[in-house]
Amino acid sequence: MNLRRLLLPLALALPVAAPAGYVIEDVAPPPGIRPAIAALTFTPAGELVVATRDGEVWLRARDGAWRRFAAGLDEPTGLIADSARRIHVAHRPEILRAEDLDGDGAAETFGVIGGDWGLSPNYHAFFFGLARDATGALFGAPSLESTVTSGPEQKAAYPNLPVRGPRSLGDVLEFSGHRSETPWRGWMLRITPDGRSEPFASGFRQANGLGLSPEGALFATDNQGDYKPSTGLLHVAAGDFHGHPSGLKWEPGHDPAALSLEGLWRRLKTPAVVFPHGPMGQSPGQPVWDTTRGAFGPYAGQVFVGDYSRLVVRAELEEVAGTWQGACFPFLGRNDAPPHVRGARLKSGSTRAAFGPDGALYLGATAGWGAGEDGLQRVRWDGHASFEVRSWRLTDEGFRLTFTQPADPAHLADPARFPLRRFRYLYHARYGSPRVDETPVALVALRPAADGLSVELIPRELEPGFVYELSLPELRAAEGGPLANSLAYYTLNRRRDGRGTTGGTTRLAAPGEGTRGGRESAADLRAPGALIAAGAEVYRLYCAGCHQPDGRGIPGGAANFLEDRTRLAKPDRDLLALIEQGNEARAMPAFGAILSPLQRQAVLAYLRSAFGAPAP
Repeated sequence: MNLRRLLLPLALALPVAAPAGYVIEDVAPPPGIRPAIAALTFTPAGELVVATRDGEVWLRARDGAWRRFAAGLDEPTGLIADSARRIHVAHRPEILRAEDLDGDGAAETFGVIGGDWGLSPNYHAFFFGLARDATGALFGAPSLESTVTSGPEQKAAYPNLPVRGPRSLGDVLEFSGHRSETPWRGWMLRITPDGRSEPFASGFRQANGLGLSPEGALFATDNQGDYKPSTGLLHVAAGDFHGHPSGLKWEPGHDPAALSLEGLWRRLKTPAVVFPHGPMGQSPGQPVWDTTRGAFGPYAGQVFVGDYSRLVVRAELEEVAGTWQGACFPFLGRNDAPPHVRGARLKSGSTRAAFGPDGALYLGATAGWGAGEDGLQRVRWDGHASFEVRSWRLTDEGFRLTFTQPADPAHLADPARFPLRRFRYLYHARYGSPRVDETPVALVALRPAADGLSVELIPRELEPGFVYELSLPELRAAEGGPLANSLAYYTLNRRRDGRGTTGGTTRLAAPGEGTRGGRESAADLRAPGALIAAGAEVYRLYCAGCHQPDGRGIPGGAANFLEDRTRLAKPDRDLLALIEQGNEARAMPAFGAILSPLQRQAVLAYLRSAFGAPAP
């Protein structure tokens, strides 16, 4: 008799001490609808407002009762609620001011604001929003159109289908997967209180999240892809260029002959905080600031961003010599079961967020793009701060880390506990970028605080224009426990003395460069197990964001290697081609420009080793 099998049901039935930290709870959606939450906010009186991708707006009273406020919209992605009777909604064609004048709970008047941007039947012609500044101006971002359509008939018919505004199918510099085929796609627009749309900043690909800081600074997230080496949180000011050139064709005075990759790179404004693709997700959404004054834990003033890959990223911003930059940390998610989280499993597709009057973080999820889930969740703090890196900030000589609990004093004096690395990316038209110029950064000193709550790291070199990485699995609290999240990144755009670099955290590729990545060579990987170990690192950095750390994938999207052995049943040559070329139907990007052939071989070797499917 298997004693373990006999005792397991009994063990599961016994009461278990609740872990400390955060609790994830499912919120019942409006009855009878598909809960594909594409926008989320609260009224000043504390009612929850959601919009669905199917075009409905619903309000939830504090007693949990739902009522439908509006319907018939075209994929709304942004909401601003002045009250329960007047709500601004951003959807594909325009911004609507929906009003309930007679007080029956449903809007009956819809005033059009803006709408003077191009619109086509392309499935990717979104209008992302919505943010409003102190002057009453609204901000939104028409996305680039995807050049790929669903079938031969649509591909043949698409160029002849009607559009709003002129159409231009030409490329800027060179072909890319996303284009600005109608006016102002790839731009951030400012819509004045009287309804006029003004171009505000350019260079966006899919700015699937806008937010204003408590001080009124505008930020957006953008997605990795062509001309976009990684995702990140972008500070957006008037006249900025954020990397993707396709929308520049609509800029006044545009001269295609005057454009060059180097000229664009010199103009480029890279993210305030880079979210390295993989460890920090794959497709970020709406940034929201913790203004709960401690009701959500020890992170007051920091930014939280839901990512499509079942992850919530925490970011900290600081303005250094007039430039925004800062750090990011994993906060919640994936399919791990960390001890600081209990309750429901975080949904993939959670790209909409808002802090509620109860101090909890509300997350809206939507399926699509080959993956994701529909639903609504609430994340609340239970009052206990797990051991975390609370803050990573720049000093004159290096960096200062602060912790939520005192760290072990012996560990704070041990440089081996703080392996610091740095890297940057290539700026090119290809999809994504490998990490380049990656190198360890030696520490010459550690300066721990007497209370164990902080330590200053003094590196031998402090070069701007790099993303700095810390992986701290060996660090322990004074009470003995490990960090709840041991990974952190700092985007060093500018030093405190004002020194920065052209191109931010990118550089131009050398001739023939662009498909090389990683620091391994064939000679390095001859030792037994070295190829698999290198592949494990590639998987952690580039694949775990979708396929999950344990290989379970995302339902309807990224392959589940752990439970579906057919995923690795093809010959090596077929799987290597898939990694190189991607799979659009499953929203898998091509890694040909990101990983070298050796790295692609290494990650396949790791997959076969970890998930038990040898080559046929």
